[in-house]
Amino acid sequence: MSSERKLSLKKYLLAFFLTLLVFSGGIVVGITLENARLSSAEQITLQEKVSLRSLQLQHNYIDSGITDCKTLNTILENNINELGKKVSIIIDYEKKAIFSEEEFNLQLQDYFLTEIQFYLLAQEIEQKCPQNSVKILYFYDENRDDTQGDILAYLKKRFGNRLLIFSLNSQFPQEPMINIFLTYYKITQYPAVVIEEEVYQGHRTTEQLMDDICKEFIKMGKNIPTDCVSSQKN
Repeated sequence: MSSERKLSLKKYLLAFFLTLLVFSGGIVVGITLENARLSSAEQITLQEKVSLRSLQLQHNYIDSGITDCKTLNTILENNINELGKKVSIIIDYEKKAIFSEEEFNLQLQDYFLTEIQFYLLAQEIEQKCPQNSVKILYFYDENRDDTQGDILAYLKKRFGNRLLIFSLNSQFPQEPMINIFLTYYKITQYPAVVIEEEVYQGHRTTEQLMDDICKEFIKMGKNIPTDCVSSQKN
């Protein structure tokens, strides 16, 4: 009987150590994976910062003739397009974070700041160059049922690089600049979009946003997208 108890105890101890080993292994794998994601997020943010600095320098040399407006607008549009693609990666990393949540929040804050700097730079470029694109500030919340982002993504595909979308999380308290924007534009309802300083609060349909965007393109008076010309005829 005593030998059976000893054997049973050994089995329990073995099971315990195996469970502990698997659990510890899972933690190690989780930490390793999270560190890899953090490194990837840092690399993404660094790339966007370098692109921003390069664009700022080129903007400073417009008057000297070293660069021209067409080139500058093309680079701006391409950079913002890439920025929009990469934000989803960083947000996905941040949501999955377990061990490094604070570090991922810092990366996300850094991203939002870079995005805001791109937006302000786009405004500065328009002071020296003819406007070629429509800018949209999109403020969203954590409502998973909201489809405003999907509609904007669809319109982005239709208008391509001529539609510049800057997406900001209205419920991200770590970055004061987001709250400054919300206060400046008097935004209290989400989702909200600011299209070339025109504020629209609450959900807007595809048709409504198409009209809003086309209205801004028509104001430019030239190079009006085909979609806007056809909708104007209808």
